[in-house]
Amino acid sequence: MRFLKTVVVGVSMLGACAAGETIEAEYTGIAGGTSARHVKVRNEGTFYAGHMMHTITSGSRAGHSFGTFCVDVREYVRPGSLTYQVVDLADAPMPGDPYGRAKADAVSAVIANAMALGWLDKNLQADSGASDYLAKMGAIQAAVWGALGYQIRDDSWRTSSDLNTYYDILLHDDTFDSSLRTNGLRAMVAPNQQDMLYIVPLPPAAFAGAGVLAVGFGIRVMRRHKQA
Repeated sequence: MRFLKTVVVGVSMLGACAAGETIEAEYTGIAGGTSARHVKVRNEGTFYAGHMMHTITSGSRAGHSFGTFCVDVREYVRPGSLTYQVVDLADAPMPGDPYGRAKADAVSAVIANAMALGWLDKNLQADSGASDYLAKMGAIQAAVWGALGYQIRDDSWRTSSDLNTYYDILLHDDTFDSSLRTNGLRAMVAPNQQDMLYIVPLPPAAFAGAGVLAVGFGIRVMRRHKQA
């Protein structure tokens, strides 16, 4: 198994966030730690998939935590507090070839449909005590990668079975609405770091109880561990 390569991101200290604003935060681990679900991505490897937890390290909200999702499979995380920019998702990843509007809209539709199902709130947060929380977050992450053009092997034994169940529910042909969009969806980017989704603005209410999501796992530097 390769650990999911994850980046540190942050939240606007002012609520609203202008394009190009820099923010600081530290990655603290994937929700569930080693119990997080995993997914096979063709030509890339097997990854932990789920809610990526971060802690703000500067400004009036220093110490608050929140979860988000990766949009940059091929990069790695560095430990410690880092500075990132908020950009249009179509312009991510940085560096690299931009995803463009079509892929950005596809990701936006995935998140909007997850919100419509009640798995996420409007700020990408979720109740860690909800039924099958880890599987649902893993399914959202897998669907985000799929929307960006990565080939998700939902038929692989390396993909968690309950993640696969919710992946099918989320993307079901009869219910998935590709026209839905997520208000304020952006990306957090930095050179040589993994990029993540970000909602602008993220009001104070988003942090209510967010700290409980991080219980059960500590800060860990993600390294390559390939499954045989």
